Amino acid sequence: MQSTDYATPHSLPGRMLSLLVAALLLLPMMAFAGGRLLDERDLARAIKQEADYQLLDARSAGARQLAPLAFSKHYEKDMRIDRGTVFVVADSDEEALAVARSIPAATDRRVFAVKGGADAWKSAQSELPSAIAPTGFVVPKGTCDLGKPALTFDAETKGKPGKAVLEPINK
Repeated sequence: MQSTDYATPHSLPGRMLSLLVAALLLLPMMAFAGGRLLDERDLARAIKQEADYQLLDARSAGARQLAPLAFSKHYEKDMRIDRGTVFVVADSDEEALAVARSIPAATDRRVFAVKGGADAWKSAQSELPSAIAPTGFVVPKGTCDLGKPALTFDAETKGKPGKAVLEPINK
């Protein structure tokens, strides 16, 4: 009886199978590696989907001083990069891509370069809802003096807006 060896490492199908397995193992790491350039629309969508992110500011010192980005970290080559979503802002798109690509790949890290730099970041931030309208007001216990209140607040009732009335304390 003759045996057929289909997948030995020395046969052509065996080598192709080995390359396929290696590619499938490396593909997820390459997909999470930095290098994707997001425009304002895609950036706003990514920020909405992931509220917990790290913003790396790789711009020059002058640009950082002239237009600081809230909650950003100044990028340095050997700095600790968090897991999760990371956005990179630089002076040019090419610099942002280079920084994003220099960040080590990890399966639980997604790194994006911001196309358009700080202006695009601020524009994408302005598209996000800034705050939720309050439905009531609570005065913490022990913060008010006894007697007539200085400020009264009537909450919204039946779709009509509430009102606040400031009255003088010393009458």
